[in-house]
Amino acid sequence: MSDFWKTKKRPPSLEARFEFNDYDSMRDFLDEVADVAEAKDHHPNISFSRSHASLVIYPKDGDKLSDFDFELSEAISECFNNVLSQS
Repeated sequence: MSDFWKTKKRPPSLEARFEFNDYDSMRDFLDEVADVAEAKDHHPNISFSRSHASLVIYPKDGDKLSDFDFELSEAISECFNNVLSQS
């Protein structure tokens, strides 16, 4: 799991905050996250402002985090790295 993510126990979740230099980069990131979430049919909770996005992933199945949840977190981290490399 990348350094962006923190594991929480109550309730079980993965949480991350991603910082951006401008609004356009943040929007590009959210667009990529939306594509990944749709493809995996697993949608994180998202809150954002002009310069950051905070995401929380709750277990897709059951009360415990699974490999599927961690795979989503890694895919989201890749989205962030993609956007950074394009900036």
